[in-house]
Amino acid sequence: MGIVIAIPAYNEELVIEKNVNTVVDFCRQKFGEDEIKIVVADNSSNDDTGKIVTNLSLQNKHVEYLFVDRKGKGVAISTTWKKYDGDIYVFMDADLATDLSALPVLIDEIKNGADISIGNRFHKKSRVRRSIFRKCISWNYRLFLKVLFKTKINDLPCGFKAVNKKVRDKILPKITEEGFFWDTEMLILASRRGFNIKEIPVVWSEYVDPGRDSKVSIVLTIIDYIKKSISLRKRV
Repeated sequence: MGIVIAIPAYNEELVIEKNVNTVVDFCRQKFGEDEIKIVVADNSSNDDTGKIVTNLSLQNKHVEYLFVDRKGKGVAISTTWKKYDGDIYVFMDADLATDLSALPVLIDEIKNGADISIGNRFHKKSRVRRSIFRKCISWNYRLFLKVLFKTKINDLPCGFKAVNKKVRDKILPKITEEGFFWDTEMLILASRRGFNIKEIPVVWSEYVDPGRDSKVSIVLTIIDYIKKSISLRKRV
């Protein structure tokens, strides 16, 4: 069974080598030798991300570098999933905020019949480390989405998801978003069409980029998400 893991990356030179090697080592222990393809989808980085991953791909048959000429997490994931043929398609954030211990469970849910499996940071068995500020923002945004879309999905934005080939073929062409809201749109569209979605507990740790004002960044991101959520609600 082929498993394609997309890791969208933009200017990740500080962590990309360490984190990709971590994913490779984990997958070698948990999956068959020829089962996994790890693709770093580079959103036109202007640092050494591309050079680092290209070198990694030359050293390891499980790693591939894919240059994507448009910025946006969503376009990076969808380009990867469309380009590579597999049975299960996964994506995870490059910072590995979600502990890899949940990856076999995520994939097993698809093997056992789910169309989509997602990490749920609000699951009673999840262990989450984040600031009080972000926790408050996240809980309120979660409530907003559940009311707006009348959905039972608890954690739409978590950057740790897997889908089967049917979802890739049927849902991806309908997604209009190319940025961080991409997977939220994917889940709403899929749930509206009756696809089976499973949520799993995760161990998740907040990553704060020291080069950004994290509070300003998260507030602006949530405002953007709310606008896009309202726009999506008008379409579905």
